[in-house]
Amino acid sequence: MGFSRHATTPTKEAVDHFTHGVNSLKSAGFAAARGTKEAAVPKVNVVLTKVGLRKPPARKWPWVVGAIGAGLALSGAAAYLWYRQRTESIGEALLADELLDDAELANRDRALTEELVESVTR
Repeated sequence: MGFSRHATTPTKEAVDHFTHGVNSLKSAGFAAARGTKEAAVPKVNVVLTKVGLRKPPARKWPWVVGAIGAGLALSGAAAYLWYRQRTESIGEALLADELLDDAELANRDRALTEELVESVTR
C-alpha cells in the first residue's frame, strides 16, 4: 500500500515516486528558465543596443502619420475634383439658361422691332 494507485510492489512504487519527482523538477526548471528569460531579455537588449550589436527598434508612428497624411491628401484631391466637376456642370446649366433667356429676349426684340416697323409703315 502506497501513495500511488498503480504501484503494486515497493519497487514499482519507488520508481513511480522517483519519476514523479523528476518530472516536477523538470517542470520547475522550465518555469525558472522562462522567468529568467522574461526578466533578462529587456536588459540584454538595452545593453546590445548600447554596444552597437543590435539596432534600436524602428518607430512605427512615422508610418501611421504618413498613411494618415496620404489619406487626407487623396481625399482632399477627390473632394476638389468633385467640387470642380459640380461647379462646372452648374455653370454650364446656368450658361445654357442665360443663353436661352438671351435668345428669348432677342426674339422679343425682333418682334417689337417688326411691330414698330409695321406701325410706322402703315
